[in-house]
Amino acid sequence: MGAGDKASAVLDLGAVGLPLRAEDLFGDARPLEVELGCGKGRFAVEWAAAHPEIGLLTVERARVYLEQAAARAVRRGLANVRAVHTTAEDLLFRCLADGSVAAVHVYFPDPWPKKRHLKRRFFRPENVARIAEVLRPDGLLRVKSDHAGYAASIAELLAAEPRLAAAPIEESFAGVPESNFEVKYGREGRVVARLASRRIGG
Repeated sequence: MGAGDKASAVLDLGAVGLPLRAEDLFGDARPLEVELGCGKGRFAVEWAAAHPEIGLLTVERARVYLEQAAARAVRRGLANVRAVHTTAEDLLFRCLADGSVAAVHVYFPDPWPKKRHLKRRFFRPENVARIAEVLRPDGLLRVKSDHAGYAASIAELLAAEPRLAAAPIEESFAGVPESNFEVKYGREGRVVARLASRRIGG
């Protein structure tokens, strides 16, 4: 990864083969993890630095945030981060193979609290089902939300997906760094809900 060259961390989906594989992205068959919505990249950089043995594929639809996250990874000299400018749905449904992902991270998805906007929420049955499909057996989904209503809805959706089983919270989030939102919300005294599910079966 060229020092100071944020483009080296940004993955051009038009220039790579699909589905995405760790071997093609990082040069070996390391565990592939996915973060849906990286924001400015605080979590991605801290997690990738603490776990050099994984390859982290982080997606963000806001180009300015994606570039900030990529620049952060480059400044830290991280060769195990790739940032993708697309939607979470595009990455999940078009770009990833079944059973190819060791962990999925979704931190503070937009709650779209107004009733007329609920259909815009990321956590819907079809998206939860697709997460279950791309996770490898024993793969882990971690979710955080500061919106109590949305967190309750997510919990119901995860419980309804037969390929996912609830995982111990403290164990699942041990060592997981805070995101930008979490730092901000902590200062504001907001309560953060944490949810974890593990892929069961083959």
